[in-house]
Amino acid sequence: MTAAVGGRLGTDSGVRAFARDSVARVGVTAALAAGTAWVGIGDPHQGGYFPRCIYLQATGHWCPGCGGLRAVHDLLHGDIGGALSMNAVVVLVILPLGIAGLAWWWMKGLGFKVPSFRISTRLAWALPALLFAFWILRNIPALEPYLAP
Repeated sequence: MTAAVGGRLGTDSGVRAFARDSVARVGVTAALAAGTAWVGIGDPHQGGYFPRCIYLQATGHWCPGCGGLRAVHDLLHGDIGGALSMNAVVVLVILPLGIAGLAWWWMKGLGFKVPSFRISTRLAWALPALLFAFWILRNIPALEPYLAP
């Protein structure tokens, strides 16, 4: 028995794989939406709602993610300036990824074929290098007032 799957003919096992992938995508999206809602409902600016950064507690230095929850909370409440002051890297990563994710779901919902996305090797090396540079720069005393949350 054959069935049409994504514009291609496939076997019953192809239909099951498509259904399994769809359930996984919906599950991941639901988990991300629930986590985002949790950050939007709670206020990470107030102590006690979210755990403290283990790296900051252990070393006294900011990690690249410090201020990330506060940045997401501020974004969800429309305060882009506040979000950038908490963690600019999180904002610069979350906004394009969120837009791309919404566009992907919108295209899938309308039945468009969604193009695949591949990261070049240079970009795959550049992103962690930039994150590491941000980590170092935000802990330099002269730059800390500008890059620390």
